[in-house]
Amino acid sequence: MLIVYSNSIIDKNPRRSRIIRSAVYLSPWIPILLGLFAIDSLQIIFIILCSIACIAISLYTEGYFRILFGKISSIQVIVDSTLLILLIFFTVNTLIELIVLWISIEVLGFLLILIEKGIGNWSIASKYLVLCATTGDISLFTWIALVSIHFGVEKGIFMGFQEISMYNIMANELITFLLIIGFTTKLAQIPLHFWLIDTYAESPSPITALFSGLMSKMAVYGLLRLYYTVNLNSTIFTLILIIQGVVTAVYGFLMASAQVDVKKMLAYSSMGHYGIMSMTIGLIPLNPSIFTKLTILYALYHGLVKSQLFLNTASIELLANTRNIYRLGYLVQVARDIYNPVLIGFLSLIGAPPTLGFYTKFALVVLAFSLIGTGSLVSLPIIVGVGFASVFSIVYAVKYISVYTSSYRSNPVRPVIPLEEAQVFSESLLAIASILLPILMLLIGIDKIVDSIVLLVYLMGLVILATTFMYNRALSHRETEIWFSGVEA
Repeated sequence: MLIVYSNSIIDKNPRRSRIIRSAVYLSPWIPILLGLFAIDSLQIIFIILCSIACIAISLYTEGYFRILFGKISSIQVIVDSTLLILLIFFTVNTLIELIVLWISIEVLGFLLILIEKGIGNWSIASKYLVLCATTGDISLFTWIALVSIHFGVEKGIFMGFQEISMYNIMANELITFLLIIGFTTKLAQIPLHFWLIDTYAESPSPITALFSGLMSKMAVYGLLRLYYTVNLNSTIFTLILIIQGVVTAVYGFLMASAQVDVKKMLAYSSMGHYGIMSMTIGLIPLNPSIFTKLTILYALYHGLVKSQLFLNTASIELLANTRNIYRLGYLVQVARDIYNPVLIGFLSLIGAPPTLGFYTKFALVVLAFSLIGTGSLVSLPIIVGVGFASVFSIVYAVKYISVYTSSYRSNPVRPVIPLEEAQVFSESLLAIASILLPILMLLIGIDKIVDSIVLLVYLMGLVILATTFMYNRALSHRETEIWFSGVEA
């Protein structure tokens, strides 16, 4: 009701609308902190991610669509409804809730693809709905059937996940394959990956931030919830996720480095990161506690950074009316307010301290190597995947940053459209979260030795980052006149 009301006044009173929407996305924490609503360890980080990203995406889309269309009430209500249902999705405790909300989000995703270009995106939206949503339904309805065999349909779908897990439901090789194939398709794992690039590239960029930052995490949450609810065949579970993951990671990062369209670059990058998440999930049977935490940590890291960078891509489109790297290079002159946040975003993407990306990649590599030390080579693909991610993310990060700094033009491609304050705030919020959330994750803890090293490097990186920004800020105000070869103009 609050979302509907806030969107009904968004054109007349945008400030009040923003306050109400932000309060709605933070509202689940009231009953959680008061102990009135119980969540488990699988849910808490997803809810943190969703609360932060929902506020950022909601506020950004308001400014984005206002620049494009003027009045936005009817458009914004679809976006905010999707964000709200996504937030509720990560709080569910029964199978029927998960399935109903999953299908609802997929239908809304179909509408979101059409929201800007309309019928021009019909084939892309249809491909998304038929391939991605249908395979997801295969896994969901297989899950219902498996539970119904043991408890009956009516009782099974209303049982809590914790209660179902107590009954030791077994899944053979075929059932395990059917249960996970829909979730891996949602993560665009090869060979069922070809819906992703068109969907991400042709949807409005703030909507792509929603797809990559949040909707993809539905599959991660679904796989984790499935693993702890049903006794899957661990061999099939691990082999499928590891094989699909390593192929998708290598392909995604290689293709990302070859792109000149910044949005397609980030889309292929998302594929690569989805591959690493699949491999991390596949390693859970070897050490459930550690690799479950690593999976959730990676989902948080990826959700924040991709939400921010796809929102930044929307800013590039508004400011320059192009996504081609070689037609850009001057944006730091006209958009300095979003330059520092995007630098932090790419520091997190490549895994540099003091960002969440550093903690995630460092912990993943160290703990994967620890498995090799025990004689198990199954973690070797994930080391290869993280290696590809680290090397090639530097390549396409430099290409992306060149959009702002590579060459200075006195006249941009088109007159600059100023971004709204809410858009700048959204990008800054996600960048700040990438720096501050490692503190929370260190409190939760992954491994004592890893956490100790990360804490030390994090504090050092924080000091260096703060010093660098303070120095650059002072330097930028030192000289206000334009100089040529030391002669004042």
